Amino acid sequence: MSDEDTFDHFLTKVGFGRWQLFPLATTLLVSAPVAFRCFPDALPSDGVPHLLPYREGNDSSNSSQVYYNSQCLEPHNLSVTLEASDIPRGSARHKTSMSSCPIIEYDTSIFSSTVVSEYDLVCEDLPLQPFYQMMFNVGEILGSFIGGHIGDRWGRRKAVQIGCIANILSVLGTALVPVYPFILVMRFITGCTCVGTLIPAWNLVLESTPSKRRSLVGMLSGLPYSVGVGAFAGVAYCIRTWRYLLLVCSSPVLILIPLSFIVDESPRWLVQQGRAEEATTVLQKAVRLNNVKLSENVYSIVNNIIEASKRKNQVKSEAPTSSGLVEFFHQLSLYVRSPSMRTILLVTSLLWFLQSGLFLGVAINANNFTSTNPFLYVALTGLMDGIAVLVTTPVTPYLGRRTIVGLGLFGGSVLLFLDLLVSTDYYWAKWILVMAGFLMVAGAFQVNLVFAPELFPTEARSRGFAFVNMMGSIGFIFAPLVTTMVARYAWWAAGVTFGCSGIVGGFMVIFLPETNNQPLPETLQDVEDRAQRSRQRGVANKAYENGETDIKV
Repeated sequence: MSDEDTFDHFLTKVGFGRWQLFPLATTLLVSAPVAFRCFPDALPSDGVPHLLPYREGNDSSNSSQVYYNSQCLEPHNLSVTLEASDIPRGSARHKTSMSSCPIIEYDTSIFSSTVVSEYDLVCEDLPLQPFYQMMFNVGEILGSFIGGHIGDRWGRRKAVQIGCIANILSVLGTALVPVYPFILVMRFITGCTCVGTLIPAWNLVLESTPSKRRSLVGMLSGLPYSVGVGAFAGVAYCIRTWRYLLLVCSSPVLILIPLSFIVDESPRWLVQQGRAEEATTVLQKAVRLNNVKLSENVYSIVNNIIEASKRKNQVKSEAPTSSGLVEFFHQLSLYVRSPSMRTILLVTSLLWFLQSGLFLGVAINANNFTSTNPFLYVALTGLMDGIAVLVTTPVTPYLGRRTIVGLGLFGGSVLLFLDLLVSTDYYWAKWILVMAGFLMVAGAFQVNLVFAPELFPTEARSRGFAFVNMMGSIGFIFAPLVTTMVARYAWWAAGVTFGCSGIVGGFMVIFLPETNNQPLPETLQDVEDRAQRSRQRGVANKAYENGETDIKV
């Protein structure tokens, strides 16, 4: 296939302009509410200082100071009574069904209502606390498959439409039904629809952007998440009840629903499906909105691209035309047998598992790091994430995807290890180390959001990106377990676990091909050709270092 017959070549002629604003706006609105979904353990679903207030030493004659130490009292101490003046303002005691904590009281000075305080997820029910976050992450796994499958089979636009409507229904169910098991089911569905919408939306904007602008657009598309994190901290500071906070932070989806019916389908996907007339209609609109004058007929160009793609598309020609399930497993076997694709699948899956656990683990660790001002912690993580996007965006085209991802994960993990060595007396140094480490990890994560889809061919990009997102979701599942349960047994457990994850992930990037300023692969054969060119460049560079000049690439 010549350069003239590639979709990237034609998209370069179309350029970047008003036509791309709609898919870009769709991706931005999908990304912004994700911030709230990732931080329930940091603010509205984490435990508040709690349990029956007692006087220092459990002796009513010793002191008048009341403590919330989040520890169960021994049964013989439950008879301690307090005067009304001893109870902190805004708090309330009530009875529970737990034998270990029959009487409980929460400190409502930070939040008037959280998932934990409403359903008493403490004491013997403490193991149920991480499930609020974990069910969302489990839903992400299914959502990765569903969103990827619908995006590849029915189109990116259709997947976004279905995901938006299902997402808003699940959010309403979470906020309105006062039954914790039902809330967990709704959290599962929310996670499923959230990722099921994000993957096709991300592919939609990347596939509609010329290769020279793809890095810039892909990187800046992460800014809404950063803004959303900061906005979430501000909104949570004003709204201290978790149900109202959930509804307010999910409101951007209401704008996204009508927008998903206005945005055009990915023309690259339409071309890959052989739907020439629909692709021509979309591209003619793109030419008109971007004020581009072409000497050739758009329909003829599209047909030439489709025919050239068919000639080279060995996977499609070998695939049987039987049931979708048989075709799926046949294509999967072809990918597994491909050395280059097999390496990509193995490395990206482990890399996303490690980086996701590291990213979310640091982000939701606010209540372990600082119990006095979790709002500031969350706001600073949003600021660091935004700075990471702004810094890595201009640097990535020069350093490449692999360098940024590898250095970000490795450097951020080293800073987290250094935090463990600093005494709590130097709290300002701990703040600097944690936030600087998160900045580097966030930069690596953002670049990887662009890097991962570029590794897969168009014919399976949504499913490939869905697969690595699924592995990331598994990493997200383990993060709250580490910060909520493991951290209670060893103060260093969270830092060491997340630090090791980043270091291992940083070293794994070297096994992936560089995609910076490269055309997107359309077929499995394109992936193999890219690997072959990479090997040839490596041989040529080595020969050049040895003084040989007659090596051709």
